[in-house]
Amino acid sequence: MFEAKLGYPVYEISHKYVETPSADQYAQHMHDCCELLLFVQGDAEYNVDGILYRPRPYDLLAIPKATYHCFIPKAPVPYENYVLDFHQALIPPQHAKKLFSHPWIINIKNDAEFCHFFRMLDVYHKTYEEEDFAVCAEALLRELLVFGSYRMENSVKVEPSRNPLVDSMIRLISEHIEEPIDADFLAREMMLSKSYLQNVFSQAMQIGLKQYIMQKKIFAAHNDLMSGMSSGAVCAKYGFSDYSVFFRMYKKTLGYSPRQAKQLGL
Repeated sequence: MFEAKLGYPVYEISHKYVETPSADQYAQHMHDCCELLLFVQGDAEYNVDGILYRPRPYDLLAIPKATYHCFIPKAPVPYENYVLDFHQALIPPQHAKKLFSHPWIINIKNDAEFCHFFRMLDVYHKTYEEEDFAVCAEALLRELLVFGSYRMENSVKVEPSRNPLVDSMIRLISEHIEEPIDADFLAREMMLSKSYLQNVFSQAMQIGLKQYIMQKKIFAAHNDLMSGMSSGAVCAKYGFSDYSVFFRMYKKTLGYSPRQAKQLGL
């Protein structure tokens, strides 16, 4: 088992085993990178933007950037997984679009060629020094992603459990992200009480509605900044009262400033 922090464009590669996982170890979160998660063993659910997945051994879950997700243990039995977090610029746009336009999950238990990539990560980490592991792991991940973009076309997807009300709320937030959207707006649009919507959302998503909207605005603003839009124009587009408010929320959400993001090409 190992955990390696490599830095841009591969932020982390790990193979972890937890003897007795508990819910307080795994917070709902989102980040500005894509993720592949291979579930090896355990008794759990994954909550991905309000969609519940009950994985089987060797289910492979793809999580796009800016997507809330968390692990929910259902029983105190050993939990094992591989997690690969990386910037989608790691692969050509056509493959990135195919793999990470939305979350999906397939089972690779009987696919020896697919499983081979994950076994080689263990071999590389055990064999190489840290710098050499970083080089080889990045190359292997690039190959894995291209291979996966072909393989997933002929794979059977796992059907998740969905909460239609939460799906509707997420859709409305996405469609109106440039507007001053809040719980009152959603309550009017859906003709339901604000408190009811807030409770349903927080229970399903494991995060407050207000926080979710704010972070979604930040990620949308980040994409515009990286496309060349000025900070002032971004603040106006997404309804931030002034740049200082935007700057504070941006850094809190992403962990770096807008200037740093542009310098690093994130």
